[in-house]
Amino acid sequence: MMKYMQERRKLSVLHVLSLSFLFYLSSTNKAIAQTINVKDFGAVNDTTVLSTEAFNKAVDKCVSMGGGTVIVPSGNYLCTSILLKDNVNLILECGATIYASRNIDDYKNNTRMSGAADTDGVETLVLAKNARNVSVTGSGVLHCRAVREGYIREPQTEITDSVTGREIANAIKYGADYRSKFRKVPPFTGAISMVDCENVKIEGIRVIESSFWSVHIQGCNRVKVDGIYIESNQDNGVNADGLDIDGSSDVTISNCVIRTGDDALCLKSTKMSENSKPVRNVTITNCILTSSSAALKIGTESHNDFENIVMTNCIINNANRGLNMIVRDGGSVRNVIFSDIVINTVRKATFWWGNGDPVWFTIQKRGDIPSAGSIDNVILSKIIAYGQSGVRMEGFDNTIKNIHISDFHLIMEHEDAIDKRARNGFLFYGVDGLSMRDCSVKWDCENPQKEWESAYLFREVKNLELIRTYGDLTPNSKYPVFRYENVTWKTQHPNKFE
Repeated sequence: MMKYMQERRKLSVLHVLSLSFLFYLSSTNKAIAQTINVKDFGAVNDTTVLSTEAFNKAVDKCVSMGGGTVIVPSGNYLCTSILLKDNVNLILECGATIYASRNIDDYKNNTRMSGAADTDGVETLVLAKNARNVSVTGSGVLHCRAVREGYIREPQTEITDSVTGREIANAIKYGADYRSKFRKVPPFTGAISMVDCENVKIEGIRVIESSFWSVHIQGCNRVKVDGIYIESNQDNGVNADGLDIDGSSDVTISNCVIRTGDDALCLKSTKMSENSKPVRNVTITNCILTSSSAALKIGTESHNDFENIVMTNCIINNANRGLNMIVRDGGSVRNVIFSDIVINTVRKATFWWGNGDPVWFTIQKRGDIPSAGSIDNVILSKIIAYGQSGVRMEGFDNTIKNIHISDFHLIMEHEDAIDKRARNGFLFYGVDGLSMRDCSVKWDCENPQKEWESAYLFREVKNLELIRTYGDLTPNSKYPVFRYENVTWKTQHPNKFE
């Protein structure tokens, strides 16, 4: 059976890779003939001389002519913040690389853009605010030259009930190193930040080693991201998210390869200046995601709602978490579809967040807010997952509602990490309305793990429905394949694979 599943895995990967998906976002961009070359305004192929002023003069000239294209020809350029404006397409030609300055003093008179909820702002290599019809395209590179340093944090003596607290407690139990961390060295330069813009296109470019979120789309409408490559160090790239869609609507992401230390692709509703915006109508397709944290995450910043999210025909490879929802700040997640996805998760070093979970959804409020938020109406179908931990859905501070899982096949693999965390294949806690159809759990019997328990564990689950759902006994386990603790059934229990 394992050989069969391995062959099926190969075929599934080939199937995903062979799919071609083209989605053209409607745009109000005018066909504009003006073409401006940054070298005509003083940009130099020299990484010891700042060319920021030349780039911005070229943009301003383009705007004064009614809009058009700013060309960055082959060469290596040093910049701080390039400010895009209405109707400007910045094209990085083949062989063009824009390097971010590593001199913090070079950024003193530059615009700083909003970052995460807990920061005042970060430096950005290419940015736009309140602009329409802006693009960054081509085959060139934005290189942010991130620098990070290792350090040892103070030991945690009080173990809290938070997610991180539980992970630290487990690390202490096994004697694993949970204190080693990395931190950014200023300037904290990200590659692209678009704030409150309309008709945004980012296509074809490569983004390398951001200090902070690589590409941040915040408060924007009608966004197309296609065929870009993003990479940050997977060993120390903390906070170096790949692509963050933050409080934005009508977004299409396709044909992207993202390999990052922190979250590869993240949907957020960040609260800035006491305001937040929802995330609506997002389509993700034909992407390959790798991360030392989460490959695809919704949250943790969840101050507003997320709705109508679709992810199809994607590969998640070598990630610490696969599909991840963390709802903490009062927002609601509803109407989400994950389908035709191959997932491979691997536990990373202890200081990274995650357990090697192919899927993890949780509701756990942050601080003393009245409500953590909600998760409602999620579909997972046609998924093959290889994980060093299992699928977990845990409604700690609110009930997760209406989860529909079909044709989901989980293969549990031995954990590489010292502090073993995997226990069960599928774990559900605090769920109302759970349907599983044509699902299975297999174990790596050639390399069993003594901590493994059951293929399925249901705790505090209402309206449960199981149809043609089965699993193997865990090697040497005293637990049954299916375990039920305070469960009610939607219909008479019809599953015949127990």
